[in-house]
Amino acid sequence: MVLRTNKNLELIDEDVKREKRIVARLNIKKLPFQITEDNFCSRYIEMFKDMSPLFIYRSGDYALKWCLSTEKKMKVFLLIFESNELGKEIYKESLSNKLPEYSYKTIAQIIDNGIKKGYYLQIAPRAKKQTDLKIRNIRPSEDLVTEFINWNIDLIATAATFSKKYQ
Repeated sequence: MVLRTNKNLELIDEDVKREKRIVARLNIKKLPFQITEDNFCSRYIEMFKDMSPLFIYRSGDYALKWCLSTEKKMKVFLLIFESNELGKEIYKESLSNKLPEYSYKTIAQIIDNGIKKGYYLQIAPRAKKQTDLKIRNIRPSEDLVTEFINWNIDLIATAATFSKKYQ
């Protein structure tokens, strides 16, 4: 079994073995279409080309780019986004408790920077009245919510289009 993304590409023996080891460790059965290990690499390059525009930052400074720029910011954003969608309170202290791998100071700095940039807002939760008026609930801005949901829609649409090619 010779696996390669380009059938005209003649691989050295060590790279053929390397490719086999990689493909053997992939979760190919999770794909929403049938594909064999033999033809996975040639199909994967098509999937990569179809999906890669979703992961290329567009020019300019925008909310989602900032929120996904580091693992710390991404974890903070995902918790804030989820709480917003569920209508739950979330604030610096609760984020710090949910992310014990980071210090309170780190979490607070991310949130404060996000607020300064206008990506996060300190407003009441969507569906729940705040129990403590001293707590500063944090929510994503409308632009950030829109960017994130549109990015997810693009991801789903692209994956569905690619999946239809091989059904």
